[in-house]
Amino acid sequence: MKINIPKLGFLALIISSSYSFAQKNKAFEKEVLKMTFERNQSNDPINEIGGVDALDYGVSSPSERKADLFSTEAGGDVKVPENIFGKEEPIKDIGGSQYLGLILYKPGKLANERSYVTIPLGRGKEQITLKKNLNYCVEFSISLAESSKFGINNIAALFSKDDFGSNNTSAIYNSSDRLVKSQNNKVFSGFYGWEQVCNIYTAKGDERFITIGNFDKNETTKFEAVKKPKDSELESISQAYYYVDNVNITLIDKEEDCKCYNNAPKKIEESFSNLIYSKTPELTDKMTTAEKVAEQVAYFRFGKATFSENCKEAMNFVLNELNTNPQFRIEIQGHCDAKELKVGEGLDEYYQMDRKRVAAVAKYFEEQGIDPTRIDKTYKSETTQSSEVEEDDEDEVKDAKNRRINFILK
Repeated sequence: MKINIPKLGFLALIISSSYSFAQKNKAFEKEVLKMTFERNQSNDPINEIGGVDALDYGVSSPSERKADLFSTEAGGDVKVPENIFGKEEPIKDIGGSQYLGLILYKPGKLANERSYVTIPLGRGKEQITLKKNLNYCVEFSISLAESSKFGINNIAALFSKDDFGSNNTSAIYNSSDRLVKSQNNKVFSGFYGWEQVCNIYTAKGDERFITIGNFDKNETTKFEAVKKPKDSELESISQAYYYVDNVNITLIDKEEDCKCYNNAPKKIEESFSNLIYSKTPELTDKMTTAEKVAEQVAYFRFGKATFSENCKEAMNFVLNELNTNPQFRIEIQGHCDAKELKVGEGLDEYYQMDRKRVAAVAKYFEEQGIDPTRIDKTYKSETTQSSEVEEDDEDEVKDAKNRRINFILK
């Protein structure tokens, strides 16, 4: 009697296919949103700016100035890849035919002229509410249009229970813990090519919508002037205009499941020196009070405005002179090193360290009873090198000597 035994290869194929299907199905169940702005309500072509309302699945724009929809099927101002604001290729692996455009910053009196896009959470027309205390990986792609005069930070996604309606005549300001910005909240200033805004969000339990835009006032938005690419013939516009695409929200079990979050660079401070320079002032009886005060220098660690013991000794010496001589004023002069200046261009926590140090010292003086009208504040950035720097100093020591506060008695 002949017995037929199934081939192991065929059985393995069945098991493998079943496992693969189960994994894909599990991933789909965790997918809260995958919006690539590819689906329109009708087949009518988009031919002018402000066309976001043509999108399906409840996508809307809550601002008076509507978000723009760009498409390969469109013409003129809103065509892909070349359009009225610049040129950007679609992201090929997600559909590759449409994306949005948003005004995220305008200076001065036009500060309220911004645009936003609101998207209901869900798969297709099935709306989803986030679950309380669970973590979600949030990511979307952006690209600065080359007609922009500025690049900015504070590009964010805002979760909400309800949408914001329509035709808001003012910008939407919000500083709640429902905002999701990039991990380092850097200024995005790159033309041509997509960058990711990515972070992890812990749900409150009532979120049904996500809105993308800039929710900070101009005063708290860091902006940088950018140079138009040499090959662009577009006129520069006094705004920060970004293309937006590929909005993804996924439920995650652990931080490692959010790939874009883990691909982000490690915290920059891990690669910089912890050295704080210190020197005991050399004082003589022949010195004037102003000269003795000038000898007091407060030094700081990289990227910090906190006080070391030597820093406090210098400040307390100056305080004593101010209390003894109420007719004197004091100028607090702030400095940073060149590395802090460069790092601060992309990371808020290191931005304008000279100002942060001056603010910290001035606050300390005021808390000790010095009238604010007796305090002058000046900021030198990295432009004035410390007199302590010597030619044969190692770079680490030179930097430490330049991270300082000088005092000038007046």
